[in-house]
Amino acid sequence: MWEPYRIKVVEPLPITTRKKRKKILERAGYNPFLIPARYVTIDLISDSGTGAMTAQQWAAMIQAREDFAGQASFGEFADAAISLTGFPYIQPVHQGRSAENILFGMLLKTGDTVVANTHFETTRGNIESQGCHAVDLPSNELPFCGNIDLPQLRKTITRRKRVKLIVLTITSNILGGQPVSLANITQARRIARQHGVALLLDASRFADNAFFIKHYGESKDSIRTICRKIFQSADIAYLSSKKDGLVNIGGFIGMRDKELYERLKREVIRQEAFPTSGGLAARDVAAMVGGLSDSTDERFLRSHIENIRFLGQSLKENRVDIFEPIGGHAVVIMLRKGHPHFAFSLAARIYADSGIRVGIFDDCVRLALPRRVYTLEHIKYAAECISKAYSAKLPHLKLAYRPREFSNFFARYTTASGTKV
Repeated sequence: MWEPYRIKVVEPLPITTRKKRKKILERAGYNPFLIPARYVTIDLISDSGTGAMTAQQWAAMIQAREDFAGQASFGEFADAAISLTGFPYIQPVHQGRSAENILFGMLLKTGDTVVANTHFETTRGNIESQGCHAVDLPSNELPFCGNIDLPQLRKTITRRKRVKLIVLTITSNILGGQPVSLANITQARRIARQHGVALLLDASRFADNAFFIKHYGESKDSIRTICRKIFQSADIAYLSSKKDGLVNIGGFIGMRDKELYERLKREVIRQEAFPTSGGLAARDVAAMVGGLSDSTDERFLRSHIENIRFLGQSLKENRVDIFEPIGGHAVVIMLRKGHPHFAFSLAARIYADSGIRVGIFDDCVRLALPRRVYTLEHIKYAAECISKAYSAKLPHLKLAYRPREFSNFFARYTTASGTKV
């Protein structure tokens, strides 16, 4: 599908030589996360906060008035978020990780367990920093590969005794954004109520999830109506607006319990800022209003997800081993067994050959496509370069440094003796 927008502002792409890129790789310890962005030609490392905003959003940012409390932009955003989600209480935050840190600090005690369809790395880190346990219960049930395993969910709650929260990440961030079905969300909610456990949604990619629910025929409703049905099953939802919210910074928490909301506001003012800003400038809150409106535009969602699928199919045609079904925000290249540090080696080859930067999660290479940034020609070029790198001889890397946490972000490598990049 053609893109349902036209380009108004352009930015030149950084172009570097292969010789320069090899030096940059060496300085970065062959870790793509440590490569300076100014040396990246096409950046597929993340779709978080990397999308393009509309003229209306930029105009709203300029018009927003910066005040310490009671900003007009907060009222407009709260109304938009309530209308979309149905949650009566809305608290802006500067991003999803801030929401997790505040909520888990409020809701968990040392020794508690949180179960999820899949925990993203930083979510797990926020849970474990509270002295709690994070348990993944993925279902991988086609075509909704993001579902939580319901029989295992019942068993885990019964056996562990101290399960306090069920977190459903929609879409599941693992394997490129796999959707969760409406039926799975509803049944998880039923189990949560039976056992007195709260159901939370990490809804950073709620619109993608709604699109897949409609695409796979589970509902014929509008995207906006499906989103409302998704949110109505949860006690609490939190999200980074840097994904489907279509902004570069921001997020929010939605909840139903007024007493808990009053506690939340006190935590926000203790850790972030006055609650009406949530740690954001008024202009950033204003941008989130337009992002929420645009997020459920089915033409835009179809265009974005079809671009992801085009990238995946192009790689598959060139015999690149990808995870299928292709997700909503990224294509994932599967681990090649028998090659030590395969993901980092492939990422290094891709960058050295083309200047394209990719992400690494769970030992797999992830190609995340920023929203409204790259054209189909960019995607074709990326597919061609990545396919060539995949079939080429990969460098052999040696681990030089691996931190205890978040090793994919901070690990460093050197090349084995005699290896060329």
